[in-house]
Amino acid sequence: MIDQAESLRKQLMLSSAKSARVISVVSGKGGVGKTNITVNLALSLIKMGKRVLVMDLDVGMGNVDLILGRRAPKHIMDLLQNQLSVWEIIEEGREGLHTIAGGRNFGSIALITDDMLDYFLKQLEELETFYDFIFLDMGAGATETALKFILSSHEILVIATPEITSITDAYSMMKFIHAKDSTLPFYLAVNRCENKREGRETSHKLTNVCKQFLNKDLIHLGMIPLDQTVLESVKKQVPFTLNKPASEASRAVADLARTYTGAAQQQKASYKSFVSRLKSLFSER
Repeated sequence: MIDQAESLRKQLMLSSAKSARVISVVSGKGGVGKTNITVNLALSLIKMGKRVLVMDLDVGMGNVDLILGRRAPKHIMDLLQNQLSVWEIIEEGREGLHTIAGGRNFGSIALITDDMLDYFLKQLEELETFYDFIFLDMGAGATETALKFILSSHEILVIATPEITSITDAYSMMKFIHAKDSTLPFYLAVNRCENKREGRETSHKLTNVCKQFLNKDLIHLGMIPLDQTVLESVKKQVPFTLNKPASEASRAVADLARTYTGAAQQQKASYKSFVSRLKSLFSER
């Protein structure tokens, strides 16, 4: 395992990435396809020549590895409890997508000692120049631990659907985060749209309430149609962008990736600032 980890590290040292951008992916409520969009967006970015890591921080219910059709042998709690290298828990999947699986009880701050936290943060520092993008797949809602990661990120990607409960919960999540840090950029992707009109209406609703009540500009990245291909791919445990790359959903996520990279170039990001803020927030516990 150690030899495999060292091999992975050497491969990544050839990367041209300079400082990874960290994106927290949130939804407010569960069941909106957040993890599925995260994985397929990451794969679309890889097709564009980017190096991407998806870290599963959906406490106790992480399913990034299941969407990819495998069960990760190591996860974050293994790193914390057994002093493993971060390279030992990174899994390399199809198309070169790298993932880190979550672990049970990671959200219970009482179970994590100061020494474990220090070690974890030092391991995170290792990732700075090896990736272009690091996606943090957060669970529904915002636990105390999850909020620290969200507030340390460079930007927030909000996944919502046209359902009123999803719209309401997405806004509540943004309002909560905005109250903690009003400078964080919000990006929006609307999933499971029956048509473009429904997607535009959902985007307008969230854009308008954010502007009116938070005085915040919401950056709309795109919409993903309600596509039977997605359900079929989930059942097969194959990401839909790999299972049916020519499907409507796959093309929509590819557009999403292009729009996101264009918007991200306008925002400055320092990976060191992510780690530094995470250290600061955890030191407050």
